[in-house]
Amino acid sequence: MSEDAFRWVVALGVFLAAVAVIVQAALVFAMYRVTKATQDKLVPVLDATVPVIATLRRLVDESTPKISQMMADSAAMVKTTREQVDRLGEVVKDVSDRARVQVARLDGTLDQTVEQIEQVSSVIRAAMVKPVKQVDGIMHGIRAAISVVAHSRRESVDHATQDEEMFI
Repeated sequence: MSEDAFRWVVALGVFLAAVAVIVQAALVFAMYRVTKATQDKLVPVLDATVPVIATLRRLVDESTPKISQMMADSAAMVKTTREQVDRLGEVVKDVSDRARVQVARLDGTLDQTVEQIEQVSSVIRAAMVKPVKQVDGIMHGIRAAISVVAHSRRESVDHATQDEEMFI
């Protein structure tokens, strides 16, 4: 390649480099303006947000011990409630067991009472029926005696045999 051509290539490269630097400078300037415009828009928002963030930070700092205390109190309440429920379960079980024993005792007592009432009624029935049967027997004897005396005749043996056969 000749020296003139080489110089033209170098000059063209320098020119292209200069154009690239100018384009880069223009882009950097445009980015600066866009950044400056964005900053101008965000600064008021940031200025308004900083007190809110500070207030929120202060609230969080103030509330953290209270929230921690509430959590501890809640855990204690849950523990106490669980213990009370466990105790209540034991009491209910104990009352249930006692009631079961008392019902069994009451059932046995009622069974004995019913048996005793049946025995007493049997004894009373026997005590009342026995004298009534005796009186009835005496009355039959008296009727038979009166009948014999009134009719002055004795019944035949055939009749007595016939009566006995009816019972056989």
